[in-house]
Amino acid sequence: MQIEPQQLARLVELKKQLEGLAGGGIDASPEQLIQLVLAIGAQSYDDGGDVTYRRIFFPQSNSCGQRQLLDSNGSSFSGADGKSVFLLSSFLCSDVNSFAAPVNLLVTPRSATPCYATATYSLVPNPNVPGVFQDLQVSIFTWAPGGTAAPNIAVDWRCRLVSLPIIG
Repeated sequence: MQIEPQQLARLVELKKQLEGLAGGGIDASPEQLIQLVLAIGAQSYDDGGDVTYRRIFFPQSNSCGQRQLLDSNGSSFSGADGKSVFLLSSFLCSDVNSFAAPVNLLVTPRSATPCYATATYSLVPNPNVPGVFQDLQVSIFTWAPGGTAAPNIAVDWRCRLVSLPIIG
């Protein structure tokens, strides 16, 4: 899409204003700003995934069970403190979820400046159904090479976990 120079200048100013309102950087091209809609994530479900389980009592052995797996990815920014905390459901099209381990989470900083990204996660319990997890809380941390927090770093992430069927 070709944007006229005057409109491009207005979009650059609009981006600065939106970043001020959002409290951080917005990774968007001028074409995306015109739409005021950003693609922030994608997900797919694989019905044919095998989950390996290990018995912890005698005899110690592995068994496998077929489960639906959710593979989701998205983009985010660390805040002024080098941290970003979000729920996986805020990037999904479904608002009714049930998740289980194992969880695989990968975070990659998107920066021309040297930096690192680390992440932690925790399954969020469903208060209405004991033993069931309705969400995944993800915490992303960005670091400068010296070990201090690196603020306002764009990150891409990918998460794969078990998505349990919900019987209603």
